[in-house]
Amino acid sequence: MTVTEQPQQNADHPADPAQPTPADQPVPVAELVRTRLGEVALTEPVKTLLKEALGDSETGGTSTVGRIYLESVAVARFRGIGPRALLKLSPRPGVNLVVGRNGSGKSSIAEGIETAFTGVNMRWQGQHATRSSNWRNLHDTDGRPEIEVKLAIEGDTGRSTLTRTWEGDDFDDSQAELKRPGHGRAPLDQVGWKQALRDFRPFLSYVDLDRMISGKPSEMYDSIATILGLGQLSAADGRLRQEAKALEDADKVAKAELPGLKEALYELEDDDRAVQALVAVDTAGTPDFETVEALIAGLPADTDDGLLARLRAEAEVRGPEMAQVRTTVDRLRRALADVEDLRGTGTEDALQRAELLERAVAHNDRHPDADSCPVCGTDGMLDAAWAADAIAQIAALRQEAEAAAGARSELRSAARAVQDLVHTPPRIPAALADPWRAWTACRTISDPDELARRAHEAAAPLADACAAVKENAVRELEKRDERWRGLVIRLAGWAGRARAVEANKPRLRDIRKASTWIKALAAELREQRMEGFADQSQRIWERLRQESNIDLKAVSLKGSEKATVRKLVMDVSVDGQEASALSVMSQGEQHSLALSLFLPRAATADSPFGFIVIDDPVQSMDPAKVNGLAQVLHELGEHRQVVVFTHDTRLQRAFTSQDLPVTVFEVERAESSKVKVKPVTDPVRQALDDARAIASTSDLPTAARTHVLPSLCRIALENAFLEAAWIRHHRSGAPEHTLQAAVGGADKLMKVTALALFGDAERTGDVYRELRTLCGPRAVDLLKQCQDGAHAAGAQITDPHRFVDDIEIMAQKVRKPEATP
Repeated sequence: MTVTEQPQQNADHPADPAQPTPADQPVPVAELVRTRLGEVALTEPVKTLLKEALGDSETGGTSTVGRIYLESVAVARFRGIGPRALLKLSPRPGVNLVVGRNGSGKSSIAEGIETAFTGVNMRWQGQHATRSSNWRNLHDTDGRPEIEVKLAIEGDTGRSTLTRTWEGDDFDDSQAELKRPGHGRAPLDQVGWKQALRDFRPFLSYVDLDRMISGKPSEMYDSIATILGLGQLSAADGRLRQEAKALEDADKVAKAELPGLKEALYELEDDDRAVQALVAVDTAGTPDFETVEALIAGLPADTDDGLLARLRAEAEVRGPEMAQVRTTVDRLRRALADVEDLRGTGTEDALQRAELLERAVAHNDRHPDADSCPVCGTDGMLDAAWAADAIAQIAALRQEAEAAAGARSELRSAARAVQDLVHTPPRIPAALADPWRAWTACRTISDPDELARRAHEAAAPLADACAAVKENAVRELEKRDERWRGLVIRLAGWAGRARAVEANKPRLRDIRKASTWIKALAAELREQRMEGFADQSQRIWERLRQESNIDLKAVSLKGSEKATVRKLVMDVSVDGQEASALSVMSQGEQHSLALSLFLPRAATADSPFGFIVIDDPVQSMDPAKVNGLAQVLHELGEHRQVVVFTHDTRLQRAFTSQDLPVTVFEVERAESSKVKVKPVTDPVRQALDDARAIASTSDLPTAARTHVLPSLCRIALENAFLEAAWIRHHRSGAPEHTLQAAVGGADKLMKVTALALFGDAERTGDVYRELRTLCGPRAVDLLKQCQDGAHAAGAQITDPHRFVDDIEIMAQKVRKPEATP
């Protein structure tokens, strides 16, 4: 298979995603850690700590039971896509190319997949705000942007749907939801993919490629360290270290506090309680906490009714703030004045009439059968006509009375503000009982005028009384010896901290043992996995380097995740001379190196993502490297679903020329951002289908039979010969540019045929003989008839259907040259 139609692909392969794991894939860290924990000789408390630290901290999310594959992505009103555009994929391993010219909408689909999962777009990270301001489509603005990704999760019986939507114009203000069979709906941030998306990010754009090799040394280190799959161990170690640091800091605080506490106790040596406390805290080994706690327990509680408690209450009392009282009372008085100014005016009269009519209408609603006026007793007055007229009058009067209503509303609000100033403390000193009672009574006064007068009259005496009581209490407390009381409170605080430190010492020892075990395991796995990662990167580089004289010798990490200085080291040699990678590589070589570093992440067994989305990987690559990229993607596609977006036709041709299976989709953009994605058949099949349609036309015109039909068949043969030429050339191992030059110079069908049959466009004289051997004696006549279609007389074809059938047989024979032994 080279280029396959999507319906045929789905028919040939089951819909359920497969998850083959190559034999050289590392065991997932979670599984390996469980095995090691079961084998290691650690105490149960230490193992329990390890299990707690290694456990998933994001509980409550939707768990993933298998690999995730893409089934389809639909994008609407996002970036370059207006009306809904749909890309339908087969949710299984394999390579998919999504091709189209620049501006066709390819990248909008690629970025849509990334955005659906992450809510961000790495292309815009670090860019000026204007670069991301036009994220909404400019043409289709009637609805909200939406991205819908259908997923196949291994182990699920049905398909899941990931949907991201926006309500406003801020790109960062989006909501994402996952609907999964058997799990219902859940916000994406509760699904539990956040860490996996950071560690095994399955999205790669051209900008990401550049950032992978142009970032800071620490960023390049982190980008590789995360993909080793040790994030779980690193997070667990971080949690253990965080708890250990908290316990160690608590111990330091208690130790640092003790000398000052002892010195303060020495100063009260004439107090027997201080002497007892000093002996207890200075006991060798563990302090005598029982004695310390007995001394603390002998202290009267702050809630007692003793003299000290009363004095403290008086010292802490707070009366009304007079400035605030004056401001609030002044507001109430202004509101009263405004209401008085309106009293007796038309607005006031309108308000009263409106209220009167409202009560009459309410009475009529409650007594619909009574038509006599309840005030004057006149019969036949309160009918439906009266009610309608009254309602109309109410509306008019209410509008007229709006000023009066506003004044009354302000009056009520101002009265509430005055009452809100009144507060009652939990404990009122006896000396303040009467003035406070007068102040508290203000909360029950309903008359605004009286409230304004009483509030001002009660606040001022209370404020003065509070100030006097407070001053007296503070003076009295200063006279009393509070030294022991203050000291014993200090003693109680230290005792609580010191006792907690003592109780946590066994746990701290266990935490240190657990952390040591995790660090040792992480170092061992990092070395093993880095070796495997480096081997994969080197193998990929060997495919991508294609004619480069740069050898990738080693890839290693220097430092650790928490080190200030950490970096990714890439050792290369140029024609045998050692050098630093980034200093000697061209742009295309650097991007090939970035791919070599990125793609192993997509293949790691720890990743839950069975797919990888790559946008524009071919830029800056010379033709030879494109062939290598096709090989790398093909190998990756054996156990991952690979979706590549590109405008460069060389990648599609690289798959075809090397006879590598691939599914191709074409993106087309019409006016007003109308984007359509369609599966693409191969050019040979397309030309033959067009020729068969011509042959089936009733009353076929002569010109169509003699010129159009043979020309279409010529196109089919020419593409078949070109495909064979690329396959033959690739098998030979010769440089790609030599065939490109030969194809460019092959301006006639015979030369293209010679390239396909012999790899030499100049051997046109041997073409007929080889065609007869390969395809039978009629092959030469068929070739000549295709050539005659371009001449004035045209080709003489008696049976169009048989002609197309014969051309198809011939094309299929020549397009797949047999491999030479």
